[in-house]
Amino acid sequence: MRGTLRRSGWWFALSLLVVVGSRSLAQPNIVLVMADDLGWCDTSNSLTTMGHPSDFYETPAIDRLAAEGMAFTNAYTNGTNCAPTRAAILSGQWAQRPTNNVYQVQSLNRGGDDAILIGPPQGLPRNANAIPTRTLTYAEHLRNNADYATAHVGKFHVATSGRRITQQHGFHHNLGGGRAGAPSAYHSDSGEFGPNISSSLDVFAGHYNHDYVERHIKPHARNHRAEHIDPLVGTPVHVSDAMADAAIWFMQEQKSKPFLVQFHPFAVHTPIGKKHARKDLLVKYEAKEPGEQDSHASFAALIEGLDQSVARLIHYLQTTDDPRNPGQTLDKNTLVIFYSDNGGKLPQSNNGPLRGQKGELREGGIRVPMIAWSGNPKLVDAGTVNDTPVYGIDFYTTFAALSGAGLPDGVTLDGADLSGILADADKSLERDALYWHLPGYLIGGGRDQRPQSVIRSGKWKLLYNYEDQSFELYDLETDIGEANNLAAGEAQVVRELGTKLMQWLADTSAPLPSLRSGELEVDAAGPYYADGEMGESSGKMVIQAGEQVPFVLPAQ
Repeated sequence: MRGTLRRSGWWFALSLLVVVGSRSLAQPNIVLVMADDLGWCDTSNSLTTMGHPSDFYETPAIDRLAAEGMAFTNAYTNGTNCAPTRAAILSGQWAQRPTNNVYQVQSLNRGGDDAILIGPPQGLPRNANAIPTRTLTYAEHLRNNADYATAHVGKFHVATSGRRITQQHGFHHNLGGGRAGAPSAYHSDSGEFGPNISSSLDVFAGHYNHDYVERHIKPHARNHRAEHIDPLVGTPVHVSDAMADAAIWFMQEQKSKPFLVQFHPFAVHTPIGKKHARKDLLVKYEAKEPGEQDSHASFAALIEGLDQSVARLIHYLQTTDDPRNPGQTLDKNTLVIFYSDNGGKLPQSNNGPLRGQKGELREGGIRVPMIAWSGNPKLVDAGTVNDTPVYGIDFYTTFAALSGAGLPDGVTLDGADLSGILADADKSLERDALYWHLPGYLIGGGRDQRPQSVIRSGKWKLLYNYEDQSFELYDLETDIGEANNLAAGEAQVVRELGTKLMQWLADTSAPLPSLRSGELEVDAAGPYYADGEMGESSGKMVIQAGEQVPFVLPAQ
């Protein structure tokens, strides 16, 4: 799909000046901002949301990035919740690869005793969220093959300890990351953020002082009153602000060489009670008239606090001279990606017209806001909206291309190189489908995710349900809310996409769920996939307890 150009006259003129005055691209700095649990419509911009912005949450910095950069309307995650998306981004691989092997948080058997099927084990050690230490992460590849300085800031979640982030996963610095999936609290206490936030971030804990509030809070506050901000002085620092401090410290220390910052906020994951919101922001939203869609004040405060940390990173890049390119600021040779690790968790999030939520393969669980931004139009085609379907697994391949590191030897990468469409919104991506595979359960908290495999190709989204061997087909151009299952009337589309999906499962040796007990009769009069191989059946199959339940194409 092609991007839709949205240039204003002043921006186009500025872009020409930058192109004429800038040097050729050379190992751009990379900043990957990935919010936690930020839903597709949890921002106030209308560009990434196809005209469905939040009418309560305010995100001026993110809105600005969307307007000045490239806003993606069809951006997805590779997993339905935190850990699988992080594992896919770091490894550049689908979950079924042995050097990924993370499908969801905890285990694939979160369906209770009534679940018909059993999901395979995942993670290392068994049923942990961690990726293997032998996995060559994108940070490790850029560090070793392109001499990048690398830092992880914030939530990590896919390592068994914080030490492994620097010892095995390619980051020179780890500032806050560990195995935990959520902070125990958002404010520091006695100079510490723990226990779920690594002590490596504690150097940026403590209390707000007058100078900090004047320099770092007030310039990025919108619609705030000074009498609400000033009382922050003397109160404990919020982790969103500490993370911005840590990232800026690292960039300042390493700006003489190409740097990579993996900036992964803890916000807006639970806990989201009032005590976890920054006080000035909480006061603002408690006094604000609720919108039609959203009215959760403490959640709104976490969102705007996240937005202010993004504003600080962009301000630093735009006001700091680049030692590698004299006469320019850092933003002229930096790519910033804004993204979320999964769809929003109901009820606090706003997933707009999308069906489902975090934990599910419905659009509400996997479609997320995504923006690419740079001060250099050679890196990002400024002021554009791009409808191309993309997902986080593409970042590894993209960063490898932009950095000059090239593709790693002996490693299978499953993502596409987005650098071409980032630089020119009118270019197309040579890929005909996106895929997901979740051979297990996540039932509870309003979620009803059962074993499924999914393909998105063009306007079509096809889901296969392993419990009853049924298909669902949706036209996302006319039915983004997945309300009308067209499988019965579009047999040829189901067959074509189902064949692609089955071949993908076979090509990647994807493990399937197994029958928990008893036996199951499956109508398999045609091609099927199970146990790592494709086969052909002339009739019914009887699956016994412990055997894999096959992916079966509908009979012609």
